[in-house]
Amino acid sequence: MVSIFKDNKGDAVVEATILFPIMIMIFAALVLLAIYLPTRALLQSSSQYAATVISTTISDTWLIFDETAMVYAWETDRNRLPSVYASPLSGISDVASLGEDIVTHMESLGLSSKAGTLTVDCYIINMLVYKEVVVTATREFELPISLAIIRFPDVITITVTSTAVVQNGDEFLRNMELAVDFLEYINKKFNLSDITEVLGDYWSDVSSFFSW
Repeated sequence: MVSIFKDNKGDAVVEATILFPIMIMIFAALVLLAIYLPTRALLQSSSQYAATVISTTISDTWLIFDETAMVYAWETDRNRLPSVYASPLSGISDVASLGEDIVTHMESLGLSSKAGTLTVDCYIINMLVYKEVVVTATREFELPISLAIIRFPDVITITVTSTAVVQNGDEFLRNMELAVDFLEYINKKFNLSDITEVLGDYWSDVSSFFSW
């Protein structure tokens, strides 16, 4: 009876049976991280670049984006510059297409693999004082190994969102003038003299700041 407890035959098999599934799970986690982290980083940088490009393209600056060469260029004809006050509904399909092209191109320059499908959604939030460009990129890809035994999904979805605001001093001044004109109209209609005086002082401060 004592010899049975002292017998250590088969211990290695028992230890391997316990440790092997844990080692497999750790290996699978490392494989997932090796795929997930580079893909997400590349997708984030690509979408941020696309948002920045679009915010520059829809502004009235002299810096434009050449869609053919995928590089910035200087516009020499003032009449060809876009209007920042164009309706956000006009040309929205072109903006969405431009965002998708830029994200796809920037991803192609990365070193990580581009498995799965890529979906890019781009739209513009049009405010009174500024416009904000939002680019959302989603990539779905199947795992190289199935982990259904531990109820892990076979398809991984990575979604990132990047934003960029149209930075333009001239546009800010014009929008402030528009707000001043609107409030002056409200003042004449409803006789709100106090608001006009406060707004006039604020507009004087803004004008003096940009005129130095």
